[in-house]
Amino acid sequence: MQAIGLTPNEIQTINDISKLPLMTSKDLTNNYPFGLLTIPISGIARFQQRSDFNTAVGFTQQDISHQVEMLCRTLVACHIITSSVIMIAPQSLDTDSIVSLQQAAESIGITVISSPLPNVTSQIKTLLDFGVTTIFSTPDILFQLADFLKNAGFSTRDLPLMNILCEAHHCSATVRKSLEEQFQIPVYTIYGLAELMNLGIAGECHKQNWLHIHEDHFYPEIIDPHTGSIISNNQPGELVLTTLSREAMPLIRYRTGDMALLEHKPCTCGRTSARLKLVTAK
Repeated sequence: MQAIGLTPNEIQTINDISKLPLMTSKDLTNNYPFGLLTIPISGIARFQQRSDFNTAVGFTQQDISHQVEMLCRTLVACHIITSSVIMIAPQSLDTDSIVSLQQAAESIGITVISSPLPNVTSQIKTLLDFGVTTIFSTPDILFQLADFLKNAGFSTRDLPLMNILCEAHHCSATVRKSLEEQFQIPVYTIYGLAELMNLGIAGECHKQNWLHIHEDHFYPEIIDPHTGSIISNNQPGELVLTTLSREAMPLIRYRTGDMALLEHKPCTCGRTSARLKLVTAK
């Protein structure tokens, strides 16, 4: 702020956020591991590292609780409720996100299958034995499952599955369409970002009409990736997120690198939060 001659009294309304400088992953790397923490390390409940091990994101217990709450909202929005049985494929997520997703499901009464599943045969056995209605997995694993059933003379409709969950970066519109054709059930996506929160920033509802952003925790903007200027609704640009409730490591105007569209009109499901559609992901 000093470098661009900006003083705190110039920030009066939410619209003034555009005056603030943008942050990038370089800022996280330059301040690794503790430089961006706002509390002593004794108050940090969890660190999540990116795969390059040059970035670490700290979470307090309250930050983790907020993530669990956001994941609960998404599960309910997808009609995954107390009568559901969810299986989380261990290869589909990092360990921290698996724990948070499992905690979210359990907290709203969903039955969770958390046993290791080393191969397709064991996955199918578990799906049938426990009457699994929802699976969270990567498209690759799901396509392998469908191919195995087809080669064995069975159909995906022989499974008790009622819906599928995937991480949004792994599931493009083309991939989703192919999965829904093969399994003949809805495929819902959840958006996360390693530098902010690996899973739960936004998620789809049962209408599958873009991703609902949890606006009480994240403030979204769409910018021109070349100029940094804000782009109006329904125009593609780079998604920028500001954390609103983060205790351990709040980030202001973080450039996600994801190209997206933003919609503020209420969804047909009745929810009024802003919605996000990924155009391309980094």
